[in-house]
Amino acid sequence: MNYAAIFRMLAFSGLVYSSAMILCAIVALISGEVPQVKSFLATSVIMSTVSVSTLVLTGTPKRRAVPSDGLAFMVVFWFASAAMCAPPFLVGLPNQSIITALHEAVSCLTTTGHSALGNGPLPSSILLWRAVLHLAGAVATITFAATVLAALNLDGPGIHRNHLFSLSDASFFDSIPRVLRTVLAVAIVCILVVFSIEVIGGIPADIAFMDAVSAFSTGLVDPSGLTSDVTREARAIGLSVGLLLGSMGLFIIIQATSGLFRRTLVDAEVLTFFAALTIFALLAFSQGLKAFNALGWSLSALSTSGIALVSPVSTHSLPLALQLAPPLIGGAALSAAGGIKLARLYVLSRRVGQEFLRMGFRQSMMQFTFRRRAQSDRTIMGIWVYLVAYIMASVCGLLLFSFTGSGFEESITDTVGSLTNAGNLIDLQNLVGQEMRQFWLIFGMILGRLEVLAFVPLLTASFWRR
Repeated sequence: MNYAAIFRMLAFSGLVYSSAMILCAIVALISGEVPQVKSFLATSVIMSTVSVSTLVLTGTPKRRAVPSDGLAFMVVFWFASAAMCAPPFLVGLPNQSIITALHEAVSCLTTTGHSALGNGPLPSSILLWRAVLHLAGAVATITFAATVLAALNLDGPGIHRNHLFSLSDASFFDSIPRVLRTVLAVAIVCILVVFSIEVIGGIPADIAFMDAVSAFSTGLVDPSGLTSDVTREARAIGLSVGLLLGSMGLFIIIQATSGLFRRTLVDAEVLTFFAALTIFALLAFSQGLKAFNALGWSLSALSTSGIALVSPVSTHSLPLALQLAPPLIGGAALSAAGGIKLARLYVLSRRVGQEFLRMGFRQSMMQFTFRRRAQSDRTIMGIWVYLVAYIMASVCGLLLFSFTGSGFEESITDTVGSLTNAGNLIDLQNLVGQEMRQFWLIFGMILGRLEVLAFVPLLTASFWRR
């Protein structure tokens, strides 16, 4: 394992966080939030000192980094980032628990979005910090999917493959900056689109900015957005456009901006997304929701955002199975949305259809393609292994949450909500003060960002001896 390269990448991440904390400290100073000024400045100084010291002490790595080093960095990144970003949630807020601060940081970084700090209003600098963490988490999620998971091909059909990534002859980490720059450019454009729609529609700039970040990251910057109805004025339009862009992901957006509109419209993930969107909207409509409300709920749930595009009072009456199904599917592979992913659902559905046809023609030779690549039995085996791992993680989560005193319904919503990074499914009323439950939520949210299967190699001693 190339520990020097991993430590250096973590140090660079620390410098990014410390720079963002300076910006939050300035906002806190302008807003008169003295405790937050001290917290952000102190944490920034400590983090930048440690990061610079790490870069100086490690020096240039002598060994060439490989994809397995990228996997190790991806896993350590989520845990280390939580520790680096948690201190601002401890000072000047109604919280004395380190676990709660870590839970808050992980919720933002994984774009799950819910909050364990209660129902009161948060300081302006903390809301900005939540926005920064949501954006950093979304960019990291898409970048890791387009580089680490693409290189390791952990899911058979290569749903993370893209033309932006190619292995470097020097070091694996040398291949990441090109993808990172593209992801940042796409993020900025998407945020500006949503921000412009809402500002032109008369929405205050601060609310428009938080909505824009929430939509692209498919998270929830302002926790009050979980319960407040935003269907009025331009917010509904801006958030809907943003959630569509955030759910479609990097691959689809790049194709569309490259002029390949026709190919984009018939892409497997796009067709699967709109099919799922329509089906869940019709099911919600059959349960009493109005047409536009059903469509808004379906979009919010499928993107795993939790943003209340419709009144939460009406959606709480939906059957539990219907509320859980859309987040379990999620968005595109190269997006910040959680879930199993649309591409896996498409490939598995195609193969199941073929098996039904094969029942009448036992000796027939059938193949299907995914993005112009023929898929083999190995592809299906990879997806089945992933689904088995996902089911096992869900069962383990259900047991662990039940041991914290939660009932069955609360345990299953916590499990699915954390694994799919859908914060709206997590019960917040009984979350404050339950540190063990928060601990398992932390692990579930990170496991969801690792897409479950990527965590398995880390449990073997041979992986760390390489």
